[in-house]
Amino acid sequence: MKKNFILDYAHLLLKQYISFDDIVVDATMGNGLDTLFLSEISKKVYAFDIQEKAIFETNKRLTLHQITNVELILDTHEHINQYVDGYKAVIFNLGYLPNGDKSITTRTDSTIHAISSILPKIPLDGFIQLVVYTGHDEGKKESESLNIFLSELDSNLYKVIKTELPYQDNYPPYIFMIHKVKDES
Repeated sequence: MKKNFILDYAHLLLKQYISFDDIVVDATMGNGLDTLFLSEISKKVYAFDIQEKAIFETNKRLTLHQITNVELILDTHEHINQYVDGYKAVIFNLGYLPNGDKSITTRTDSTIHAISSILPKIPLDGFIQLVVYTGHDEGKKESESLNIFLSELDSNLYKVIKTELPYQDNYPPYIFMIHKVKDES
């Protein structure tokens, strides 16, 4: 399997900020690799995807590892707040389902809508992590829109960190970490 330094680094960051007492959300479960990882470092994971194939593959992976602290939800990440309350962190691994239909991707409008609805619910010291892929057309649009959207966040409330591999070929993914450092009130 090809080494993905950004995903490895994303997991390293998550280990630093998530504890066994935390409830977390995997907004884009895909094949369940992040969902499985989160289940091993947190109290409870709610994982979302719009594709039944993602639910099937993730369930298979979780069953194989005898994981019981995960709830799989067949719905868009735009509806997270309809299912979950009291989460510390939400992670997004944007793009398309690996080994799935590449025409079904995360979309700029739904991703930004989801982030906008999540930010007020994130507790102080909570965060959103986004792994952004720019190697396909929708990913490029999503990346551009996210850069604009995140640049307009109130920097007194949120600190945004961007981690990337700037000297790599083939449009490698990069990470945004959005940390809530002050309550809005």
